[in-house]
Amino acid sequence: MITFWQKYKDYVFLLIIVVLLVLNIMNSNAIRTDVKQYEKRFDYIDAEINDLKLRNESIDRKIENNNTKIDIVNNKIESVDKTIRKIKENTDEKVGNIDNLKPSELELFFTNRYK
Repeated sequence: MITFWQKYKDYVFLLIIVVLLVLNIMNSNAIRTDVKQYEKRFDYIDAEINDLKLRNESIDRKIENNNTKIDIVNNKIESVDKTIRKIKENTDEKVGNIDNLKPSELELFFTNRYK
């Protein structure tokens, strides 16, 4: 007499394989859902990076603009420094000339100057 196991063993193995396949498919769908969630997160991070790049470019332009303004001010300062040096040299020369004057010439200089 053929026992139940011998008679239906092929069907039992087939049933086990089908159940395992169904479980595998169900688990793979859950993994795909997680992948979609990560893709959304990557898109969000990518958008944030692009926003930060735009802000960085704006800041770089402001820095460049400020550097240009600083260069202009530095040039003006150099010009003023040159003028101050020239005035100082002229003043030193005049003071030196006054030191060489005789007392009578010195009196005449100040008399003519404050008339």
